Amino acid sequence: MTDHHDKFKRYLDEMCSQVKAREVHTDLRDELGNHMREMMLDKEHEGLSQEEAAAYAIEQMGDASAVGKSMHRLHRHRMHWGLLCGLISLAIVSLFLMWIFTTNVTDDRFQNFYNIQVVYTIIGMMLMSFFMFFDYRKWRRAAWWIYILLNLMLWINPMISPKINGTNRFMTGYGFVLDLTTAAMWVLPLAIGAILMNKLRSNFGAQTILSYIAMVAVPAALLFQISDWVRLVMFGIISLVLFGWITRKWLYTAIATVITACIGLLLLLTTDSYHRLERFSVVFNLEDDPMGDGYFNRSIMGILQSAGWWGNGLDIAFDRFKTSYFDYPGVLLIDVFGWAAGIGLLVAIIWFVASMGKTLPRIRDDFGRMIIVIITFMFALQIIYSLAMTTGRVPILSVVFPFIGYGNHLIFDYAMMGLLLGVYRRKDTVSLRNEKSQQTARPTQ
Repeated sequence: MTDHHDKFKRYLDEMCSQVKAREVHTDLRDELGNHMREMMLDKEHEGLSQEEAAAYAIEQMGDASAVGKSMHRLHRHRMHWGLLCGLISLAIVSLFLMWIFTTNVTDDRFQNFYNIQVVYTIIGMMLMSFFMFFDYRKWRRAAWWIYILLNLMLWINPMISPKINGTNRFMTGYGFVLDLTTAAMWVLPLAIGAILMNKLRSNFGAQTILSYIAMVAVPAALLFQISDWVRLVMFGIISLVLFGWITRKWLYTAIATVITACIGLLLLLTTDSYHRLERFSVVFNLEDDPMGDGYFNRSIMGILQSAGWWGNGLDIAFDRFKTSYFDYPGVLLIDVFGWAAGIGLLVAIIWFVASMGKTLPRIRDDFGRMIIVIITFMFALQIIYSLAMTTGRVPILSVVFPFIGYGNHLIFDYAMMGLLLGVYRRKDTVSLRNEKSQQTARPTQ
């Protein structure tokens, strides 16, 4: 190694020692090293010796320690404190509402719900903490295994697990209950996107489209077999959004949406033994069956009318509907604290979802951006419908209110937010060097 190369190496070693994010060391060495070599060559052309030109280049770069500290400020792990504080606030609201419910309801079946909610929240936050520090790029390496394993679980579980609440959605063991269909709704789009994103962008054609359709159709068929239409529809919607976002072929996406909607309607008309279409249409005829399918809608609207701006207070008189308040946290909040609290929750939720969406332009890595799109859109979809159900004007479905509603969906809610925060945390440290070289090597269309 020549003397000037040795000087450059020592300079870059000292500079990189100040940058804690090792992922960017190679990029920084390449960028700053090339810059120093260019300055050295310019000075050599002006007549300086090689050693004088090298010394000049190092002098112009400045003190290595100071440069390293400035690079560290630019390339370091960053926490989105706004979203994190929002999550903690939602957790407090969730536990507070569950405490109100369990301390007022007289039915012994619900007395332990608060403790269960605490356990789900703690487990969810532990997973969120793990995924915040987890390198999300490892999803791509494990995507095929995740896809195969989760589909096998969806296929086998109905054969080995008893029904809970009339459904095979749940896998049970050692006292723990895992909601498999919720796991599929969240995880499978991430796995499918990780597997096919590069192919869909670089080699868009009939074969790639058929591969995507096949990978979506397998879990869709399994969700249909389990008869979880709510998770099936949300999985279908996010799969269509993902296809459109990856390919930017919005006409193809619109056509696929129409075809998918027609197939879904046909299946509802021909295979629906639970009369779901009747439950959908009941919102247009609430007076026809006030104590039947429309009972919950009418109850919600009655509570909203009686709550006023400041609510009915903590002394709740429970009836048939209100014993289900753990499924309707927004209605419980308005009943106790009034429309003012409901509007406050609405504003907070809009800010929270908007903050998730605002992280997207700050992410340079395409795979990280895909994760942000899937998670933000899925949360927005659930939150919008949950808020709509709070009005009583839409069909009552098993769509849970993220972070606030009762249930083990909280585990997935916090885990997915941890993954989103992990993508944001690494936004200034992810090296795009390998990705750029791969894109250069791809065949042109």
